[in-house]
Amino acid sequence: MKLKSKISSLNAGKHISDAVNRAAYGRVVSSRFFKRNFFAMVFTVGLVMIYISNRYDCVTGMETINALRTELDITKTELQSEKSAYMSSTRESAMMTLVDTLHLGLDIQERPPYTLSYIPPRHED
Repeated sequence: MKLKSKISSLNAGKHISDAVNRAAYGRVVSSRFFKRNFFAMVFTVGLVMIYISNRYDCVTGMETINALRTELDITKTELQSEKSAYMSSTRESAMMTLVDTLHLGLDIQERPPYTLSYIPPRHED
């Protein structure tokens, strides 16, 4: 009985070391396995490649969308700024037209008005 268990334990140890040896040298799966399952392997590899390609396209598309959204926000801000400047100049030109038709002799100042501030002198006692 003891002899049988020793032999089986030796065979099990040899089997484990043989499996490790085959894995180390890349002989876990035989070439016969690939021949038998060629179409399934090609199909699986194809599906994985399609998945990776779609994932890449999706990520790059999302990055493009985010960049375009940022650019759109900047353009909207510039649009608002230009619209404000246009409306200001339109009002100014409309006022100049009104002043000219009424012959008031007024002109638009080239420089903004000066602001004068009064600082009272100190009284030292």
